Amino acid sequence: MDLELGAQLPAWQWDFDLSQLKDWAKGAEELGYEWLGMADHIFYAYPTDTRAVGRYAGGTIQHEIFTFLAWLAGQTETAALTTSVVVLPQRQAPIVAKQAAEIDILSEGRFRLGIGIGWQEAEFEGLGKEFRTRGRRMEDDISVLRACWGDEPLNFDTPTEHVHHLSMQPKPFTPGGPPILYGGTSDIALDRAARLCDGWIAQTRFKPDDAAELVSRLHPALEKYGRNPDTFPLQATVAASNDLDDLSAQFVTYLSTGVTRLGLHLPGIHDLEAEPVNMSVDDHLEMLRRIREDVWASLI
Repeated sequence: MDLELGAQLPAWQWDFDLSQLKDWAKGAEELGYEWLGMADHIFYAYPTDTRAVGRYAGGTIQHEIFTFLAWLAGQTETAALTTSVVVLPQRQAPIVAKQAAEIDILSEGRFRLGIGIGWQEAEFEGLGKEFRTRGRRMEDDISVLRACWGDEPLNFDTPTEHVHHLSMQPKPFTPGGPPILYGGTSDIALDRAARLCDGWIAQTRFKPDDAAELVSRLHPALEKYGRNPDTFPLQATVAASNDLDDLSAQFVTYLSTGVTRLGLHLPGIHDLEAEPVNMSVDDHLEMLRRIREDVWASLI
């Protein structure tokens, strides 16, 4: 499996306008970044007398993930477009299937659907979705995605979706639908990834030092379901910075465990106590250039 280097879109937290976001995406692609990832939330919660929040609080900038990536599909040519990740159980699965199929068509097969169960209970409440059963609903939702991308007519029943002799066209560009990457580190999550999905994707604050232990639990699950670890991509990100020695050490740690897709998140993303780092498009692209040419090129 080929190694890939990607970057997280600054369409989250950073106050870039559309022209700047387009320049950034085209610039990253021209630098040779193989995939571009994007975070997802519909709501962020403001603190109340009974609810504490961290950095990811009300007022956080967050572009809508599907419409933005659909637009970005027309602005890019080669980079894969990845949701990092969609909180699937707080959405209606057939609508996600339709949106994902459309982006896969618009990008001519460059779309990857990263999914997770989410963490923000207030967001589920705001969307009228049950928080505590989100893990169980995830399995049904994945089956709905696969069904909607599959043969016609559509017939499936889950506790929340009842589809009898219906149609969803056009089908995705990718036969059978875009690859699904599952996010989560619990034993249940790794079992779902191995059993139901096409790869694994790390959450924002996942650490390189945790990768070996995760792989030691994931590989037996892949073997259990007859999956080949050599064709099952593992994707993780580290915070971009100008400390190239530190980045190189983090990359080496990940690569040594079998992670095949590495990405650069926004600078300072892991320091939850500090204000978010922000910089110009040119400065950020220059940072990405140095990392790809001076760090990544020496490792692959």
